[in-house]
Amino acid sequence: MRRIFWKILLSFWLALLLTGIGTAAIVTLYQDAKAVYSNLETGDRPNGITESIARTMLSGGKKLLQDIVKPQNLNINKDGTGGPPLPYVVDQQGKDVFERTINPKVLAEAQRLTEHEANTPGVEKITLSTGEVYWIFMQRKPPPFPHNIMFELLDTPVFLFLMIILTSLLFSSWLARSVSRPIETLRDGLKAVSLGNFDIHVSKKLGKRYDEFAELGRDTDSMAEKLKQSIDAQRRLLHDVSHDLRSPLARLQLAIGLMRQKPEVTEQMLQRIEQECHRLDSLVGEVLTLARMESGVPQPKEDYIDLIELLKSLVDDAQFEAKDSGSVIQLQLDNTLHEGIIIQSRGELLLRAFDNLIRNALQHAGRGCHIEIEVHQESDDMLVIEIADNGPGVADNNLGSIFEPFFRSNNNPGDGLGLAITKRAIEVHGGTISAYNRPTGGLCMHVRLPCTVQLD
Repeated sequence: MRRIFWKILLSFWLALLLTGIGTAAIVTLYQDAKAVYSNLETGDRPNGITESIARTMLSGGKKLLQDIVKPQNLNINKDGTGGPPLPYVVDQQGKDVFERTINPKVLAEAQRLTEHEANTPGVEKITLSTGEVYWIFMQRKPPPFPHNIMFELLDTPVFLFLMIILTSLLFSSWLARSVSRPIETLRDGLKAVSLGNFDIHVSKKLGKRYDEFAELGRDTDSMAEKLKQSIDAQRRLLHDVSHDLRSPLARLQLAIGLMRQKPEVTEQMLQRIEQECHRLDSLVGEVLTLARMESGVPQPKEDYIDLIELLKSLVDDAQFEAKDSGSVIQLQLDNTLHEGIIIQSRGELLLRAFDNLIRNALQHAGRGCHIEIEVHQESDDMLVIEIADNGPGVADNNLGSIFEPFFRSNNNPGDGLGLAITKRAIEVHGGTISAYNRPTGGLCMHVRLPCTVQLD
C-alpha cells in the first residue's frame, strides 16, 4: 500500500495538468479578449472618418482641421473618449494635434500597421506638402474594470514570471507541509519517548489521515505503550524480587548469628541455611525463567508432544500425591480426543504450565477437594482445557491479578510466580488463559490452545 507515493505522484501530475489547462485557457481567453479590446479600432466603421480627416489635412493642413473641429467637441474628446468620434492626429514628435494624451502602445501599433500593413482600414499615414508626417487612427475604448488592469498585467512578462513563481511556491509549500508536518510530529513523539514520556498520542496529533503516516503514528503509539508496560513491569519485578529476597536473606543472617552465639544449634541452623538457600535458588530460577519469557525474543518450538498423554501423566502423578488428602482428580476427554493431539512445543513449558495449574488447584482448594479437567475441541484448530476445583475460589477483584508476578491471594504460600510463568508459557504457544469463579463454588482456569496436528 504505497499511498504516500501515489499521493505525491497524483498531486504533481494533477498540478501540472491543471497548470497547463489553466495557462492554455487564460492565453486563449486573453487573445480573444485582446482582439475585442484591441488598442486600435480598425475596419470599415472608422475607415470613413480617418479618410475624411486625412483629406482635410492634405487640403488645408493642420489649421483647417482645427478650425473645422468645434471647441465643444474638442473639450468632450480631450481624453479621446465620449462625444462624436474624433481620431487621433499625431505628428512625428508623438504629439496630438488637439493636445490629447496618447497611449504609446496605441501609437506604436498604428506606426507598425502603416509600415507593414499599409492597407489596414481605419489607420492612415499622410505626408503634407510641408514635409510633416501624421498618423491618423482611432483608439478603441479601454475595457471596463478590472479587465483593463488585467490586460496591462498580462502584457507584462515580469508579472507572468512572478505569477508562475507564486503558484509553484504555494503548491510546493502545501506539498512540503503535508509531508514534513507528520514527520515533525513523529520526531517530537519519539523525542518525548527518549526523555521518558510515553503518553505521546501521535495518532491523535496527526489527525484524520489515511496513509502510511497514520499507520506509523498508530505503530508509534503502540510502541510507546508497550515500552511503558515493559518498563513498569521491570520496575515492579525489581521491587517484588528485592522484597522477596529480603526475607530469606534475613533468615540466613539470623541463622548465622545464632550459630555464633549458640554453637550447640549449629546443625539445626545449617539445615535452616540449606533450606533458605534452596528457596533462594528456586526463586532466582523462577525469576530468570519469567524474565526470558517476557523478553519478547521469539522462542523456538523444537519438540512435538502429545497433549492428551501429557495431561494423563500429570493427572496420574498428582492423583498419587493427593491420596493422603482425600482429593480426587478427574480427566474428561472429548470422544474425538482419545487418540491424542500433537502440539509443537518448546521444551517443557507446557508440562510446567499444566503442572502448575493442577498443583495450584490441589493446594488452594483444600483437603478432600474434587478437581475436574475437561478437554474438548472448540474448532478444528483450537483446543479448550478447563481445570476446575470446588474450593473457596478467588475474590472477584483479584481475578485479573492472579497472573501477575509475585501476586499472592489470601496470603497463600509460594513465591507468586507460578501462574505468571503459566500465563507466559500458554501465550508463547499462541494460546490464552483466564480465570473465573464457578457459580457452584470454586475456581476454573480456562485455557485455549491452538492445535495444528491431530493423530488419527
